[in-house]
Amino acid sequence: MPAVAVANTGSKVLGPTSALAPGDLFDHARAAEAAFIAGDYITCVTACTDAVRRAMAFAGEGSLAQQAFLLHVDGSDLLRLQGLSTLPQLRVDDAAFALYVLMQVFVRLNAVGLPTAG
Repeated sequence: MPAVAVANTGSKVLGPTSALAPGDLFDHARAAEAAFIAGDYITCVTACTDAVRRAMAFAGEGSLAQQAFLLHVDGSDLLRLQGLSTLPQLRVDDAAFALYVLMQVFVRLNAVGLPTAG
C-alpha cells in the first residue's frame, strides 16, 4: 500500500488524548501530548498526573480511590501513575503509560456523561 501524503494546513492535528478530553481538560491533554512528542517525559507524566486528578474530581468529592471506584478506573493503574512521580528518571514507556491512564479516565468520564454542560 503506497504512503499517502497529508497536506500541512498549518492547524494542529488532535492527538488521541486531546481528542478524548472533555473541554475543561483539553489544554491539559494537549500539554501532556506536546511534552511526550518533545521527549520531555517528566513533564508528560506530571501533566498526566495533574489532568487525572482534575478529571477524577468530576466524579464528586471523596478520595481518589472512591472517585476511581465510581468511574470504574483501574486502581492499580492509578497507583502506578502516582508512583512514577517519585522516580528520578522516566522513560518513554513511563510517559506512554501515563497517557494511557489519562485516556482511560477520559473514556470513563464520557461513559458516565461527565462533565455535564453547565
